[in-house]
Amino acid sequence: MKEKKSLKQSVYTTLKDAILARKLPPGKQIIESAISKSLNISRTPIRSAIDMLAADGLVEIIPNKGAFVINPSINEVVQAFHLRGKLEILATEMALESIEERDFVNMREIVAVETEALYSKNLTTYVKANEEFHVAITQKCGNKFLNEFIEKMIKQTSIYLILFDIFFEENSPQPYGYKEHLEIIEILRKKDRKALRESLTKHFDHAITSLDVRTDYEELGEIFKVGPHAGL
Repeated sequence: MKEKKSLKQSVYTTLKDAILARKLPPGKQIIESAISKSLNISRTPIRSAIDMLAADGLVEIIPNKGAFVINPSINEVVQAFHLRGKLEILATEMALESIEERDFVNMREIVAVETEALYSKNLTTYVKANEEFHVAITQKCGNKFLNEFIEKMIKQTSIYLILFDIFFEENSPQPYGYKEHLEIIEILRKKDRKALRESLTKHFDHAITSLDVRTDYEELGEIFKVGPHAGL
């Protein structure tokens, strides 16, 4: 039982890392039999690992077809960011009177982590810091249901950043997200609602335009090297 759990976790971690590192393209089918043959293990831990990835939102399981790395359409991505932007603008305006000095300190600390992650190309840390910055603001709105929905949208759009953000490609443009976060902090201090709406709208528009699609990905067999449990 312990070995099966270990195999499940190992397959899960290997596949998740491959998706986060952009070694597998959106829409790539994850074939259980290929992994099973490569690792010389049963399909049971592989299937469990795929279920875990689906729960993370990184894999889509299509009945009678199989499991695929999530592959949202451009329209879906744009809709998600637009909706998230509208909700965050609402929540941020509601939060204006509740934000305290310690919140500003916390936000600046998060931006410092985000900045370092951007320049060191640490995708996981960057995404986490980006999420934390936005939640640090919206959680002050005082509406439990709005918070829950925004956090769901943040999680979904973070997956799109993981898959498509061009800042982590070679020769990518100068990152500006953290600069906009600093701008948002200063506007929050001034409690300027008009400037806040404009800044957040610009911020989410930039988030959409920073997304791109790659073509140079690895094959599944390259992720799981040939040999007993190799690559795990």
